Amino acid sequence: MNYTDTLKSVDLVLATGEVPLIIGESGIGKTALAKELAQQNQWSLVIINGNLLKEGEIGGLPTIESYVFSGPEAVNPLSATAAKTVGNEQGILQEKKSTVYAVHHKLREIDEAIARGQTVLLFIDEINRCEHTVQQELMNLILNREINGYTLPERVKILAAMNPSSKYGSDFDYQVVDMDAAQENRFVWLFMEPDHKQWIDWAIGAGIEPKVIEFISTFPDYLHKINEDDLRATPRSYERISSSYKIYKENKDSIPRSVFLNVVKGNVGRVIAEEFVNFAEADYSPLIAYDDIFSGTSLPESLRDRVKEESHTRLYLSARNILQTLESHLSKTPNNAPDHAQSSMDRLVAFLKLYPVDLKIGIMKDIRNSYPEIYRQAIENEGFVDSYFESYGSLR
Repeated sequence: MNYTDTLKSVDLVLATGEVPLIIGESGIGKTALAKELAQQNQWSLVIINGNLLKEGEIGGLPTIESYVFSGPEAVNPLSATAAKTVGNEQGILQEKKSTVYAVHHKLREIDEAIARGQTVLLFIDEINRCEHTVQQELMNLILNREINGYTLPERVKILAAMNPSSKYGSDFDYQVVDMDAAQENRFVWLFMEPDHKQWIDWAIGAGIEPKVIEFISTFPDYLHKINEDDLRATPRSYERISSSYKIYKENKDSIPRSVFLNVVKGNVGRVIAEEFVNFAEADYSPLIAYDDIFSGTSLPESLRDRVKEESHTRLYLSARNILQTLESHLSKTPNNAPDHAQSSMDRLVAFLKLYPVDLKIGIMKDIRNSYPEIYRQAIENEGFVDSYFESYGSLR
């Protein structure tokens, strides 16, 4: 499943009270999904990374406490559990020792959020990349909602995640500790895969450098690529490259090209790194932009050829950028200026008619789901409605 479908699936599973388990390769957005889900539902997010835990850590270190037990029974003075006894009218007071476990700081975060009246999403990551004893402790917390006397409150929802294993028929090189069949059967398994279009949507909103987004729109296969005898590229790699590229751009006089190239190599491997740096320096044709569509009195004839020469991914990125700008403009358009809004819709429809049919339908669906101002005008625009049904009919 792609990111969006996985997000919706997790939400559904949590609503049933079950525990979803996301299976996906490192760096494809599992943690980002947990953060988005918590934000959407206004939940407090607590993250436990199994790979960082040591045996006994999540259960808390043991401490010894004394307690007094009152009973009529005589006490064996040699008993290991009795430090001293005192007689009284009701019977014998016995002082005993008990083991009490300290609460791990992550579990304390849960208690503090519950005390504030919040629902908590507990995200347990890397559940199969920890020691077997740690995995058993985490399983106790996940499946029984209890560990060493600590019980998870009812308002805690649990989401788990792990990397794929060669046990399930694919050639993965992760060092994992596989679960047994009984443990596997306690989860709802959700397999997540990267999707470059959805990554582009996320990247635009997350402030990823435009040049990085353009690079992926031009070479979508590079978003998640296993390089033989070299580092693999993942979506997380490009987040780091974006941060490095921003600093590099602003400090080219003091940061040599070779230094920047080495940093990019350290994220995606040699081949992709050289292609990215060359791409960033080359004079690639710019994406079709908002002003190309709306600046003149009519749609330029040259756009038809530009659209034909572009890849689907670059066209999709262009459309997303254009729709974001149009949505902003329409939200500022006075309600007493409907003619201006409808003329913008006419121009948008004319532009989308140049797109491949399947891509055009996908973008029109995006308008319905993500651009409320544009969609409000679109359903009132006869040309938009007719174009959608004509396109949909042509694919049937």
